[in-house]
Amino acid sequence: MLAGIAFAGPFGNTGVDGTLGAGLALLGSVAATLLAGIATLAHPRRGWHRALIGLAVLAALLTALAAVFLMQTLLAAAMLAGAATLIAALFFERTPR
Repeated sequence: MLAGIAFAGPFGNTGVDGTLGAGLALLGSVAATLLAGIATLAHPRRGWHRALIGLAVLAALLTALAAVFLMQTLLAAAMLAGAATLIAALFFERTPR
């Protein structure tokens, strides 16, 4: 949602409205969300589970970096929190896959 606000600029000019960077940040945040959702809801095998979580963390970190360059601090903080949560989730799994 934060990346969509940065891209569309519904609350006024954010300075990055409609730019390629904001579009890529939007794409990265959607990709991170979808990968994390697939990894948690689809119950893939252990190797695939870790690979999907790894890709979701990478997407979140790269999106956070893009948000820093776009001066979207709240989006960067949200992506870093999401990446940290995904990493922590690997250590707190209840059942082995």
